Amino acid sequence: MGLCCVIVMKLISWNIRGLGGFEKRRKVCQLVREKQQFILCIQETKLPVFDVTKLLVTIWDTKEVEVWSSMSFEHVLVIFED
Repeated sequence: MGLCCVIVMKLISWNIRGLGGFEKRRKVCQLVREKQQFILCIQETKLPVFDVTKLLVTIWDTKEVEVWSSMSFEHVLVIFED
């Protein structure tokens, strides 16, 4: 019988719809602390005015994910991981 390897990737992608509000920002911080995901993707579709302090974000835990290349286009972020 051969060896079996299980890889668990913890990823959260959330359309937050209202990140401008304090309560939603608090929930994002709480989610990050509780779930300890490897990759977190946040998008915001409900801001009436774009604010550079509230961006679309993709973050990752560098202890768990090794990104060796990425490309960014107008509406797409492509990340290649090892």
